[in-house]
Amino acid sequence: MMMKRSLALVGVSVGGVLALMLGGAASAAGVPAVSDGYDWTMRVNDEERTQSAILAYEVADTDDQPLNFSCEEGGNRIFAGISGNSPDLAAIALVSGDQKLRLSGTTDVDEIPYFTSQELAGGSPFIRAFAANGWLRMTADGAARDMAATANGKQAIQRFVRFCAG
Repeated sequence: MMMKRSLALVGVSVGGVLALMLGGAASAAGVPAVSDGYDWTMRVNDEERTQSAILAYEVADTDDQPLNFSCEEGGNRIFAGISGNSPDLAAIALVSGDQKLRLSGTTDVDEIPYFTSQELAGGSPFIRAFAANGWLRMTADGAARDMAATANGKQAIQRFVRFCAG
């Protein structure tokens, strides 16, 4: 009798551990993995009268930057930018957690097409979700791309949001 009870307890314990592991995997399933070499980085331009900042998802020391956000310090206005996409790009879709956003904008074509979005409030639900989650999914020209941060990238996102919102 004691042996059956011990085996039953072991079965329950193993089942509980498996349930916890699977539950954790399921909740993390919607969070994209960090892409090799990419991370969110923030740079401040303090050469102007009003400081501005850029938050870019990029590979360090390269021109590989699929998305960036820019703002003026305390201005509570953020703009998304994409270089090198279609010259006809008129909108992008962003998702972070349960927050979804469609940003329209314009694409200027000089040497390389550059998309600039409409203004986005620094305290918007999407920006708050992005800062909390540390990742987003962007869809532009029908192609989706996940952009997840490392621990340092998450700190850069949060600093950028504080810088922009004031």
